[in-house]
Amino acid sequence: MKIKGLTIKTTPAFVKKHFPERYQEWLDALPPGANAIMANHIVVNEWYPITDGLTIPLRTVGQLFYGNDWKKAVWEMGRYDADDLLTGIYKIYVRLGSPAHLISRAGRIMAAYYSDAEIKIVQNDKNRVVLHIVRFDEADEAIEYNMAGWIQRALEISGCRNVEIVITKSLARNDPVTELITTWE
Repeated sequence: MKIKGLTIKTTPAFVKKHFPERYQEWLDALPPGANAIMANHIVVNEWYPITDGLTIPLRTVGQLFYGNDWKKAVWEMGRYDADDLLTGIYKIYVRLGSPAHLISRAGRIMAAYYSDAEIKIVQNDKNRVVLHIVRFDEADEAIEYNMAGWIQRALEISGCRNVEIVITKSLARNDPVTELITTWE
């Protein structure tokens, strides 16, 4: 499975911003494949292997800087990724669109950044949406939590308040889908 460089470029940026004095320690902790990606220029339109490009770097941040609380680490990194992407060039799309519009584009967003992945909206009410990731060839809970953090921050940027996301099922835990139940005011 592959992931776009645009999605993984924020991982080293996050470490440099939040843990600048330990950036080299993080790079050194990565196995050779992940280190080769993170230590070099990441091309935003290029596809990278998801394990070396995202899963391992995310989990290593949790291990080194969050006392092995990888869930908190990857959630915060997802939020950071949304801030980076959606307050820059794509800001206008988020600000002008409604939360429902943003959610309705979830499938296209997923396909643009993850190969071999598919997401479906199974419920889309006024202040609640249920998303199912129905296909993700290299499912990992770290990526699921990272996505949840991204969605939470994206909805906040679009004007939603008190956004809460609960992951009730997980492909990584051998459930038939990953289910994200999202509510907001």
